[in-house]
Amino acid sequence: MDFWLKTLSIDVSDFHCSPFGMIGNAITRILKAVRKWGSESRAALPHQGSETRFIDEIVTDISKDSNCVSSTYEKNLVGMDSCITELESLLCMESTKARMVGIWGMGGIGKTTLAKVIYERLSRQFEGHCFLEGLKSTSMDKLKADLLSRVFETKDINMEFTSIEAKLRSKKVLIVIDDVNHQSILETLVGEHTWFGPQSLIIITTRDKHLITMGGVDPIIYEVKVLKDGKDIELFNHYAFKNNPVPGDVREFSKHIISYAQGLPSALNVLGCSLCGRDKEYWIEMLSRLKKIPNGEIQEVLEISFDGLEDNEKQIFLDIACFFKGSEQTFVRKIFKSCGFFVVSGIEDLIDKSLITISDNNILEMHDLLQEMGWHVVHKASFKEPGKHSRLWELNDISHVLKCETGGEEVEGIFLNSFGLEEMSFTGKTFSQMTNLRLFKIYQSNLWNTEEKMKCKLHISDDFKFNSDELRYLYWDKYPCESLPFDLRYKNFAHLFMPHSHLTQLWEGQKVFGNLEFVDRMYKLNLLEIHPSIGYLSKLILLDLENCINLEHLPSICGLVSLQTLILSGCSNLKKLPEVSQYMPYSSKLDLDGTTLTDLPTCWSEHENVQENSGNLDNIDEFNSYDSTIKQLPFSSVVLRSPRFTSPHCALTSLTHWNLSGTPIIHLPWNLERLSRLQRLEVTNCTRLQALPVLPSSIELLYASNCTSLELISLESLCNGFGGSSDLFGNCFKLRKYQSEMEYAVQSVASHIKPTAWRSIYDY
Repeated sequence: MDFWLKTLSIDVSDFHCSPFGMIGNAITRILKAVRKWGSESRAALPHQGSETRFIDEIVTDISKDSNCVSSTYEKNLVGMDSCITELESLLCMESTKARMVGIWGMGGIGKTTLAKVIYERLSRQFEGHCFLEGLKSTSMDKLKADLLSRVFETKDINMEFTSIEAKLRSKKVLIVIDDVNHQSILETLVGEHTWFGPQSLIIITTRDKHLITMGGVDPIIYEVKVLKDGKDIELFNHYAFKNNPVPGDVREFSKHIISYAQGLPSALNVLGCSLCGRDKEYWIEMLSRLKKIPNGEIQEVLEISFDGLEDNEKQIFLDIACFFKGSEQTFVRKIFKSCGFFVVSGIEDLIDKSLITISDNNILEMHDLLQEMGWHVVHKASFKEPGKHSRLWELNDISHVLKCETGGEEVEGIFLNSFGLEEMSFTGKTFSQMTNLRLFKIYQSNLWNTEEKMKCKLHISDDFKFNSDELRYLYWDKYPCESLPFDLRYKNFAHLFMPHSHLTQLWEGQKVFGNLEFVDRMYKLNLLEIHPSIGYLSKLILLDLENCINLEHLPSICGLVSLQTLILSGCSNLKKLPEVSQYMPYSSKLDLDGTTLTDLPTCWSEHENVQENSGNLDNIDEFNSYDSTIKQLPFSSVVLRSPRFTSPHCALTSLTHWNLSGTPIIHLPWNLERLSRLQRLEVTNCTRLQALPVLPSSIELLYASNCTSLELISLESLCNGFGGSSDLFGNCFKLRKYQSEMEYAVQSVASHIKPTAWRSIYDY
């Protein structure tokens, strides 16, 4: 056969790339060429028998790879040329070793299409090749037999006595395995690199990145991403308009459809084909329909990934899709942990399966169509009764459930955006059947006018309560009552957020919230008092009472051994911090901005039998007292108005950022340089500050403008603090007389900074 094809100058690769329907025409052309050659050369056919037998041999040679791929894949590779180029550059075709390449991405992103194009282009460079697909409906033994029979071009494979490793070790092969969803598939079919001969190439496509990393030593991973930069428009136009100009009457509608698809090739394909040749009215109706009902064909592709998740990952995925997309990851992880989820493995698995991503600024992100798929999964529980949904986030559904009191034990979370809602009532019966409620949030968004936010009126009956021991997270903006629901279940309660509420007290009587970790965003409350039981919340991590302007007294917090952050900023009537009787080892942030505190109790910075690096402020890395009235700083044994300094020890040994701006401080401690981790010091507008001592060598930023009483500065401070603003000592008028004395020091560090910066500091 090779003799004939070479003699006739026919390239058999033409037929490997031909659509199957064209093979018959191709063979007819060969037969005509053979007849012409025979008549011209007076040669006989090389085989005895009919022309039919000769044609059969040609067909066998051309079609011997039963998995031959049609070139229509390349024809439809619109907008993905760069993906092919990037992928080909990773294949390392010049390598002498066997290698594995994984093509990874979310469902419908184009992994199979890319793999088929690569296979089509490269298969003839290998001694054997095979493209395996449809794995889910085929047994392992059948897949194994199929692989070997295709690679060796024979069906006579005795699987009982044959191993893939033994058969393929010396053969250069190309194997593509499509849509791998389980490690056992890889273990059975490709094992390790040592199974295959030199220069062999194994390509797998999968939605699960972890499967690739388990598939061999240093696998190459290519992530297929959504189409951008006009490539999505190009692909949609290919299917919707057959690459013809976009009709003017649907131009705007096509933009909305493309935006809806968010660069997902399968969605652009499905929607483009369904809209091809349709009139304007059809386009309008399609857009309206997509807003209410997701396209079934697209959803079917995406739900495959969800169906393959474990229950833990399904719960996390649905919570993110319905409630937490766009939220900061660290915050959400804490909520998930309080719900009993396995957070670390759950988040990582969802990332590996291309169901979520984490942005550079640590935000949880998800493709819009994946989010829509999550919504659809929730809605499938009951398309008629939202009270049977596990999660409620749409205003109409929530209004129906609360008004008709149809919420059942299926409901685990409610996030209500009350914007646009004029009135709503909560009664004791409203939540009586929601015994599994974990998450509850009422908030307002997309508002610019603060007064307009107050229009929604919430009526709460005297017998209102949450009837769930599972409640972990409560966020209620503008809570209208003076105290929390009287029968709030507290067994698992962990997160309390009550901004702009009418609370005058957090709760009545002795309550022990044994798992409460966060009391946050309590700003602008009418809080007059806090029950002493708050001081015994041993798991409390954050206590934020910002702008509670009526709060005059804070009870003892001696039992807050887990406290990391205490925010009292804007508590303008709070004049004294409570005493603490024991060590708080995790404290890392203290905000006292805008308070009327004059000093800190000594118990915050020292104890009896004080040891080096001990004290309640030793772990503080951020201390803000901007615009407060603090005059005495929290340094152990350092009483600023007393000459009796007996110990070089100071608290705040972990401090990295210290903001004293606007305070009436007069002196900073002379041993400030011992704060070896301090990077940023702000004393702007400290109009009574008279001297700046030696700063630690760790200092990176110093802000000291408008210190109108500042007279003395150590030269070391000048050298260490030059990394801050060019207006470092702006309006520090009393420093002028020292300008000449500093000339030499300025010149000695001039090589480190711009001369213009120094001129702006001292030229007034």
